[in-house]
Amino acid sequence: MFDIENKIAKRVKRVGVSAIRRMMASGSLVPGAISLGQGIPDSKTPQYIREGVIDLLREGDAIHKYSPGPGLPDLRTLIADMISKKGNFAVDPDKHLCITTGAIEAIAIAICSIVEEGDEVLIFDPGYPPYIEHVAFAGGKHIFVPLQKDNHWKVDVEKLRGAITPKTKVLIVCNPSNPTGVVMQKDDLDAIVKLAEEHNFFILADLTYEFLVYEGGPPHSLLSYPSIRDRLIVCYSFSKEFSMTGWRVGYLYAPEKVMEQALKVHDEFVLCAPTISQYAALVALTKKPSADPDGLHAELAEKRELVCNRLDALSGLFSYTKPQGAYYILARYKKPDIDSWDFAMKLLDEAKVIVIPGIAFGEQGERHVRFSYGASKEKLNEAFDRIDKWAKTL
Repeated sequence: MFDIENKIAKRVKRVGVSAIRRMMASGSLVPGAISLGQGIPDSKTPQYIREGVIDLLREGDAIHKYSPGPGLPDLRTLIADMISKKGNFAVDPDKHLCITTGAIEAIAIAICSIVEEGDEVLIFDPGYPPYIEHVAFAGGKHIFVPLQKDNHWKVDVEKLRGAITPKTKVLIVCNPSNPTGVVMQKDDLDAIVKLAEEHNFFILADLTYEFLVYEGGPPHSLLSYPSIRDRLIVCYSFSKEFSMTGWRVGYLYAPEKVMEQALKVHDEFVLCAPTISQYAALVALTKKPSADPDGLHAELAEKRELVCNRLDALSGLFSYTKPQGAYYILARYKKPDIDSWDFAMKLLDEAKVIVIPGIAFGEQGERHVRFSYGASKEKLNEAFDRIDKWAKTL
């Protein structure tokens, strides 16, 4: 008899199924459920991008073909120039950049290129769940570094310092944070950079939500620290900033020696990011009409206020830290006395609202749930009407 179970690769079996995917799958079985779960912006891809791609489809002779593996030269050159201006140093588009199928591939190929069996990867808790599974696939071990849940999820520098060992290979930083919406301040980044210098580890910066900070301008950038240029890896996605989640395009910036290895993985797994999506990204950057195409930033700021006001009205059930960036709120529930998976399932079954259980983001996330406010205002209000009615039954 063929023993298929024991012939499946162990590296795949140690990867878990995303809690976000599990909740979305459960929600799909509940007729009429409203999703405040997955981070999908409700707005369409901006009109200028769609029209630009239509023009290229009519007139272009390369949009339907493979691109070079690392990505379209014009797109890489443009991104290299953007990074150079932000960090005030030269970026070579041929040596430091790869266009990827979203930030998720950028993160995956970066981790596969630097993490070996037994290496330790520091992940802030709460943090984005796929980091854990990428590390597991590469054979590494994730180490949670608890954030200060009673101090607006601020970095606890001493706990970070205490988590570092000789096996520490990389620290993953998501700024602004998914799932908390917190923006790390300069003092946080100063401390992180100093520790990376002292203990000789990489920093992987996930900048998916860097564009979306509500007050005080753009967040302080790790690109501005000259001392870590030899160990800084940056991942970015066009999905959120340009409402392009289905286009699957992002990029990886890395030191030349890391990029040489990452390109091998990229080539063998995907060959190249979808060419049509790369052209869409090029249009997004070159023909962007303003700092806020189609009013996405303003719209999300309004939705943040809407959801915060609705949560304030439910103060007997929830407490939360108001997000400074991204479009998530990690809210602590005060009742009933059940774990976050059971709470999320109860909310789905009884109120028909999909949220993500906090335990998905780390141990600190227990007794929390994550709300995404990418949905339309109508759906947000309907969802909270249901939650308000449900809360009265508890």
